[in-house]
Amino acid sequence: MTIQQITKRPQPSREEVRASQLKALAAAPPDDSNLPILDALVAGGYLPMLRPCAPPCVPCTFRDKATGVLVDKVSDGKVPATFRDGKWSGMKGWRETVPSPEDVDQWRRWPDPNWCVVTGDVAALDIDVKIDTSEMGPEADRGRSLVAAVKDLSAKALGISVARLPMRWRDNSTSCMVLMRLAESRGKWPLQFVDAATDRKHIVEFLAKGQQIVVAGQHASGACVHSSLPTVPFDRLPVLDRAKLDELMSAIVEAAQKLGFHLISSKRFADGEATPPYSPSMAVLRAVMARRSDWVPLIIPCSVSPDREWRISSADLDRDLEEDLAIFPDGIHDYGTERTHTPASFIQEFGALGVEGDISIGGCPLYGPLAGHAFAPIGEPDPSVRRPTEAQALTWLCRQLAGERFPSLDEGATWKSALPTIARALGLNWERLREVQWFAFAEGDGPGTWGSEHSIEKADTLAALLAIDPDAFARAEFAHDLRSSGVDLRKIVDDRRAAVAAGLQEQETTAAPQTAGDDLPEPFDIFAQDDPVELSTLPVDCLPPILHRWVQSEARRKGAAESFAALAAVTAASVAVGASLRIQPRARDTDFTQPASLWAAIVAEPGRGKSPVISAAEKPLRELDAEWYAAGKGKHDRWSAAMQAHRKKPKENPDPGPEPVIRRIVVDDITLEQQVRVHAQNPRGLMRSPDELLGFFGSLGQYKKGAEGDRSQALRLFEGRPITVDRVGSGSVRADQALMGVIAGTQPQKLGEIARNLGADGMLQRFLFVIDDGVERVAIDEEPDAEAVAAYRRALRRLAAIEPPRPMPLKMVPGAQRIFQEASASIGRLRHVPGSSVAWRGHLDKWGLFLPRIVLTLHALQYGFALEDVALPAEIDAATVRRAVNFARFLLRHSLRLYQTFFAPDPAAAEARAIAGYLLTKPDRETVTPRNISDARKDLRSDRRKLFAAMAELEEAGWCAVEERSGDGPTRWRVNPKIHLRFEVHAERERAERSRKRQAIADAGEARKWINLDNMSDGGDGEH
Repeated sequence: MTIQQITKRPQPSREEVRASQLKALAAAPPDDSNLPILDALVAGGYLPMLRPCAPPCVPCTFRDKATGVLVDKVSDGKVPATFRDGKWSGMKGWRETVPSPEDVDQWRRWPDPNWCVVTGDVAALDIDVKIDTSEMGPEADRGRSLVAAVKDLSAKALGISVARLPMRWRDNSTSCMVLMRLAESRGKWPLQFVDAATDRKHIVEFLAKGQQIVVAGQHASGACVHSSLPTVPFDRLPVLDRAKLDELMSAIVEAAQKLGFHLISSKRFADGEATPPYSPSMAVLRAVMARRSDWVPLIIPCSVSPDREWRISSADLDRDLEEDLAIFPDGIHDYGTERTHTPASFIQEFGALGVEGDISIGGCPLYGPLAGHAFAPIGEPDPSVRRPTEAQALTWLCRQLAGERFPSLDEGATWKSALPTIARALGLNWERLREVQWFAFAEGDGPGTWGSEHSIEKADTLAALLAIDPDAFARAEFAHDLRSSGVDLRKIVDDRRAAVAAGLQEQETTAAPQTAGDDLPEPFDIFAQDDPVELSTLPVDCLPPILHRWVQSEARRKGAAESFAALAAVTAASVAVGASLRIQPRARDTDFTQPASLWAAIVAEPGRGKSPVISAAEKPLRELDAEWYAAGKGKHDRWSAAMQAHRKKPKENPDPGPEPVIRRIVVDDITLEQQVRVHAQNPRGLMRSPDELLGFFGSLGQYKKGAEGDRSQALRLFEGRPITVDRVGSGSVRADQALMGVIAGTQPQKLGEIARNLGADGMLQRFLFVIDDGVERVAIDEEPDAEAVAAYRRALRRLAAIEPPRPMPLKMVPGAQRIFQEASASIGRLRHVPGSSVAWRGHLDKWGLFLPRIVLTLHALQYGFALEDVALPAEIDAATVRRAVNFARFLLRHSLRLYQTFFAPDPAAAEARAIAGYLLTKPDRETVTPRNISDARKDLRSDRRKLFAAMAELEEAGWCAVEERSGDGPTRWRVNPKIHLRFEVHAERERAERSRKRQAIADAGEARKWINLDNMSDGGDGEH
């Protein structure tokens, strides 16, 4: 049963539960101190919120929610758990569980559990001031005084004496809790203090919902945990309302400051911007957050309140994290995941995208370790949820702020790049914000002196002033009030912002002044020189989390890029699936299906970790192949001997029957004819893993007269079609289903040779490539991630055990089908990359086969990594397809770089890149002529047609526009100034790369001197 199912079923009221429990347990009066603690807590009405915990320091098994893998940990005595078969295990769904009297009967037999209650109906003020009983001195005295002050203030807020406060405590520390009931639901509220004299930190934290507090048992230090709850029934707990709580927390801060403690301020979005004047970006953020009540409740379940800080507990968010999500006036911070959000990333993480582009509450993703973050989104508990892109999130946000007619943002929009647009949605002018940040009004000519007409004329500036420096705006308002001028600056600002947001004013009055080049489009990146990080760092959520861990571990220990390990692992998994499963990529076309096996190659110089990574990825398959061979060899040997005897003396020796099959999954150095024989006995597919890709192609051409035929036959192995090989002298060999996967490494120069020899015949285009990023790495001496290695091995073995064939191909659910179709369309549009080669377009055509196979492989891996009793899902969900698309985009970046490097582009495109590099070195040049170009590119002086063709490529890419033309062609081009901003990073990267190469040459020179040290002497007469 899922948590969602638990929460949806009808639940009895607390009063009904308590009445039935009292009747079933025949409990004694709750004030009988001789009752066992469990019975006293039940009798006091706490059973609905009561949970057992594993005692401290005992082994306890928990399920990793991200991976589904069981892990053993040492209990800290605080986590709800169950005891079965002599073992403690974490309690599933402990927040929603409603214990029964039968549960209590079981608990009585468990060995020394701790007892905790889940906060909600019961709340606690946690006074986490840890002063040991042996500590003495001023610091300890201040800590004890703080504890006493909090108790005294709590008693006053609850209307009782300190002696009657319901408490939880232990004997060896001042740390304690005040227990109470709440009049209404409230989120967690932490106050962190630091001792001004010693910097020692303490926390006073209000725990309101969804957390567990131990009320009886043993602390990890060995001390007993005591509480008042066994003797104070639930309905006798004092009640605290919202107003009293606000007063109490404010009073605690004031008392702590008087005792010499500083309050550590709440998390802010950016350091150094806590007070005005704000930067334009902070001003826009604060303006968005000032309207948080308009959009935040549409994304997460929360109540709108006038409080500065909105706290939403992890329990309210239905996630297994300890800490809260906090919504501040200047940003959003998630204490549970330890990450700060922009409004866009917040909407992306918690919102669900609807069919029409609307966004609503989408619940929490699954969290787990990823890319250096302990709690990163790694998947979805509900596969049907579609998360918005950043551009979709920004468009939705702007429409909540400015209305549904607000235009959509471009797909590549980010929070940072879209700040001017977001400002407009708020009714602010970005250029005025930037001006006001630095502009100082002349003495006697500031907003406080302006008349009504002048103020209306300067409304954009006034709105910017209010956003950037509200204190200065308030001074201007005060000046008008003193003069009784009748000018209402705030109304002028409100009217202007409403008009700008609604688009009622002319564009000239709301937009930034037009600058040169504004009429030219954004220039296209014709270099294809992605940041190396984009080629080596895997995107978030492109692999199952446990496989991503395997990839990271192998890459670190082998000093290789993560991309190498990722492609090798996915390819090995695709071979393990082979033809045992098929996918139907189209919703209605039942004739078009695909198996899983992929062809892949890693391109890097020697010593870059290709072979070790491939060996690690294929290791589970080679182990299986060896096991199958050992299991079948004896039977096959006996059959061979019997067949030989039968052929010699058929009358005396009966026919032993058909040849027994030795199951195989990996083949190495083998001719095509031999391989077809193996395929005939292994229809689900095989893997070839040659040491060098060039050797693989060489094996297809070793029969000189049949080289083309062998290569043509090999193409059929990619599709898994029937194949027949006819040889003179050896007859015909046929396999009805011959499917092959390939994983190999190669060197750049050898790939260049392959590209020259094969061209665009379709063989090379069937390979997925990753190429080296050139980043220097050192193999780290660390232990393997044993859990990830074991899970990977188990998954591949499980996939290889799938019984083929399934009667029907797997299909995608409608939401997944939409994602797949959108991705396929985007891939198709890559055919029009300027200057692309025929080979590149041929490779893109094969993505109609690659993408379904990647989807099928990741779907199968979801089953492979699941628990043993989990069946293979009958349909492919949207989360799996989205993950496959993320991985596909990553591979396409590699492919684009490879095809632009190793396959000759259109000659005009090559010249265009060279001219583009020249233009980037001339940031002050607004126009260029053919003479300028031919001076920079001397080989174009005698070929005006070639020059015009190259410039036409740049025109198409948005780098320039024809300004003057004669009968012979263009005579002057206007250079798009945006290229110097758009490709500034490219220029910096080139400078850094040149610097790195110069340093490497210098280092090599020093190393060369070092190797000759033994041949040198002071006089230069070393022995020879």
